[in-house]
Amino acid sequence: MLESFWFDNWNTVWRIIFMSILIYVFLIIILRVAGKRILSQYNMFDVIISVAYGSSIATALISKSISFTEGALVLLMLTLLQFSVALFERKSPKFYSIISAKPVYLYYDGEYCEDAMRKERVVKSDVRQSVRQNGKGSMEDIEAVILEGDGKISVISKSDAGSKDAMQDVKQPK
Repeated sequence: MLESFWFDNWNTVWRIIFMSILIYVFLIIILRVAGKRILSQYNMFDVIISVAYGSSIATALISKSISFTEGALVLLMLTLLQFSVALFERKSPKFYSIISAKPVYLYYDGEYCEDAMRKERVVKSDVRQSVRQNGKGSMEDIEAVILEGDGKISVISKSDAGSKDAMQDVKQPK
């Protein structure tokens, strides 16, 4: 029993080594063909694809019942699905609005946006922390704090707000 715990056999070791090399090379090729967008974290589909890639690669490497062709096919299908979603996002504004999270104000024009903060489960100390991380010491210097669609928090100082055209797609506070 303990023998297979520490070491099963050399065939398994060699299979993992060769599968790792093959899957790694195949993944590099497929990611180069698919483009940079596949590696980014823009929306929930991008997070799903990242998790699915990791799980698929691990399964293909470890499971003796999965061949290289099956593992490669899974990676190819995930990439094609991701490519399709990205294409539909670009072609259809309605599809884009359904699947993409909208940026929202957490703080705007000297006031916390309590409704948005409650909905997004953000507390004032999170907003203040983001302001401090951006090198600001006073909320009076801040025009807006925005929770972006990818979950990052943007801080815009009054001195940098300018024409505010970069904020035109942010959901207005009530």
